[in-house]
Amino acid sequence: MVERGCKMDECARHQEAGDRGLRSLSESECWGLLGSHDLGRIAFLVDDWPQVFPVNYSVGEGAVLFRSAPGAKATHGPGSRACFEIDGWDDTAGIGWSVMVQGTIRDITEAADEQALGLRQLSPHPAAPGIRHLLLALVASRVSGRRFGGVGIVRPLPF
Repeated sequence: MVERGCKMDECARHQEAGDRGLRSLSESECWGLLGSHDLGRIAFLVDDWPQVFPVNYSVGEGAVLFRSAPGAKATHGPGSRACFEIDGWDDTAGIGWSVMVQGTIRDITEAADEQALGLRQLSPHPAAPGIRHLLLALVASRVSGRRFGGVGIVRPLPF
């Protein structure tokens, strides 16, 4: 059996180096990264089990907006607390980042309030085939992100 990961002393060196290269992102930086991409992952509970779905999205008015067809996202999403995540990695620079948005999913397909009307103008375009009539918004309660890596980071071998 092949063990993956690193030996204890290698992991300690990696952790020490990683701490120097880890930086929290401001909420503004997080929204900037969210606005510069269009594919992420939405996660919520379905029948008491965590489920993660890739979605094309757009952002605005403190929310992450995505389309859905009838199914798990439409049935279990609205009114539920959920988490949305995107990340990126630059192999050349050895720098990565991740952004997480936590909040409550809201069906804004036919909602007439000001926030819903504004969000509908930002409608994302799903890359997956099929018709997605439902417009769902993850209204943010918490937004966080981190940038990591850079010069001096020790990356242990994967074996």
